[in-house]
Amino acid sequence: MDDTKALQQALLYKLINISKNPPVEKIKIKAPSDEKAYRDLTRMFVEWSLSKSRAKKAVESIENKLGMTADQLKKERADSPDLLTLQLQYAFYLKSKLLYLQKLDRYEEAISKAAPLFIEGVKQLAFDMEAARERVRKRDRSLEKLEKEIQKLDVERERLDLLGRSSGVKRIDRQIDLLKAKKRKLINSKLTELFVDFSAALHDKRKSDVFRLQKEIMDIIKIHYPKDVQEDFRSLFNTMETAILGKAETIKGATLEEMKRMVSLFWQKINTPLFTINGTPISAFKLFMAIFIFYAGTIIGWLYKKSIKRLAYKNSTLTQSTQTLLSNLGHYAIVIIAFFIALNVMGINLSSIALVAGALSVGIGFGLQNIVSNFVSGLILMFEHTIKIGDYIEIDENLRGHVGDIRMRSTTITTNDNIDIIIPNQDLVQNRVVNWTMNDRIKRFRIPFGVAYGNDVHKVTGIIKEAVKKSGFGDIYSDSVRYTRVIMVGMNESSVDFELFVWIKGGEILYPLRTKSRFLMLIYDALYEANIEIPFPQRDIHIRSVDDKISLELKTQNDITKKGKSNEL
Repeated sequence: MDDTKALQQALLYKLINISKNPPVEKIKIKAPSDEKAYRDLTRMFVEWSLSKSRAKKAVESIENKLGMTADQLKKERADSPDLLTLQLQYAFYLKSKLLYLQKLDRYEEAISKAAPLFIEGVKQLAFDMEAARERVRKRDRSLEKLEKEIQKLDVERERLDLLGRSSGVKRIDRQIDLLKAKKRKLINSKLTELFVDFSAALHDKRKSDVFRLQKEIMDIIKIHYPKDVQEDFRSLFNTMETAILGKAETIKGATLEEMKRMVSLFWQKINTPLFTINGTPISAFKLFMAIFIFYAGTIIGWLYKKSIKRLAYKNSTLTQSTQTLLSNLGHYAIVIIAFFIALNVMGINLSSIALVAGALSVGIGFGLQNIVSNFVSGLILMFEHTIKIGDYIEIDENLRGHVGDIRMRSTTITTNDNIDIIIPNQDLVQNRVVNWTMNDRIKRFRIPFGVAYGNDVHKVTGIIKEAVKKSGFGDIYSDSVRYTRVIMVGMNESSVDFELFVWIKGGEILYPLRTKSRFLMLIYDALYEANIEIPFPQRDIHIRSVDDKISLELKTQNDITKKGKSNEL
């Protein structure tokens, strides 16, 4: 009970004292007459804004207490001994709230009156901009030194805390609190000097500096001051800029500054590391630039190949093999260079790549040896010129065609049936390949035929030679060494065998079946017109009786078995 009375007496005493307090006087402010007075007004504006923020928080806290006390009063009985205590407490909270509301009104009034005074000062005063900037640099150096001292004390505090020395920890806490208070004063002073610099830029109507300094001031306020101070300064900036620069310029400058802020934020986001490679952070921007550079290198390589083809089309002295060599080597060189530039842009050390490549050499030796072999074989084909683009080659009796392209890993062959066949380069280097057009496009064709026994072989030879001579085929080639021949190559059971050796020049050598067909039809027509019989298989059947049994004997008069042809003469 004694405690209740003591509490009631204390509340009554506070209530009487707070009621005796005179009303909060209005804050007297006047227009600054010089730069020092302008700086003092700026400093007071910061203090008013901070006091306003504290008063607003106090009002919010007291309102919460009033609400809780009111709820308790509703629950108390009329004869409860705590009823008077709650009533006194409610009255004290209510009186305190009114006092803080008065203070809040005075601070808001002073802040609203300060804006026109700042505008008048900007228009009439001359500011020493260089001196203000030097004071800002001095504050920055002091803040940096102070921050290092605080960090040093934090480290020492952690050591003492680990050792369990509580007295030393308290001593360092007091030192840190003093340094933080000093830091707050330095920040306030820096803010004041920056605002003077802003006012000087506004006085000279240097728009770019105005909005740059505004952003710098707002960044400091966002870090070190409550939200109410941010709102007060944002409103002050808008009022001063509108009054001096005009509304259009203010909106334009604010929009531009906001765009810069968004660009800066976007730049920070895309430069945030997504992952790391060998300790190197890789951001979205680096990754995008690397992909772009590699893709650009691929496009440049493709354009290079196209330019080489156009050059070869205009310059007839540039052979197709040289064109392929230049285009492929240049293309791969450009792509490889782009790849290494992309790695460098991402910040990946090329020496580490070399180490990884060395580690992978064992794997290449085992798992990728075919790919490496094909790659080296491709280089050999490009430099050796034994097989070139456009050559007609024969891999085996069932695979012949034109060389369409020679790449690093494989070669493309297009058959006469317009079928593209991909052949690994090492098969062309290691195996036997027949190149029909390596040096020229003159080839000898061998067309076999036969006549029946009883024909004059000399006459047959002459007839075929004459038929070839009069055929009118423009692709038949003849000189002192290479000319048309008809040679008797054998005497089979039912035919005398000949071969026509004829030299063909030009594109028809690339179509051997079609070429042979032409000459076979020519031989057939020539023999038919000369009444020379072409043999065909015949069989005689003889029937005889042996011990009342019938046996059949088949005698084949034409040769059924095939004999090897004689060697060329």
